[in-house]
Amino acid sequence: MSSALIATSSKALVVATALLTMTACSQAQWQQIQVATLSPDERTLTVEVSFGTPETRPRECERVTDTEVRESPSQVIIGVQVHDTCSSPWPWEGDTLSVAYVRRVPLQLHEPLAGRTVLNNTGHDLVAINRS
Repeated sequence: MSSALIATSSKALVVATALLTMTACSQAQWQQIQVATLSPDERTLTVEVSFGTPETRPRECERVTDTEVRESPSQVIIGVQVHDTCSSPWPWEGDTLSVAYVRRVPLQLHEPLAGRTVLNNTGHDLVAINRS
């Protein structure tokens, strides 16, 4: 194989890897939910999600893209999906100081929680419930 062909193949591989990395970083991700706050009427679970900017100055590249609430007689599975294209796919670029701003996302239940177990949709781990 000629050295020109090897160099071209190597450049193509580097570009393809970079594109895959950038694509993976800009996809929406389901958040790991560990705690939710239950409303007094037990029909709303509110979870907290971290963003890079406060709600008063939202960036278009940070947003909740989906929520999930699956109810059964014995459990409720919840999820919040966030899309963030503001983050650099390269860890050595961007801000060196990380600050997180909490945004509250309400999840409506069809029926009151009434003692059902709450699990997150990322690993079906138990979600702790705070009562408001």
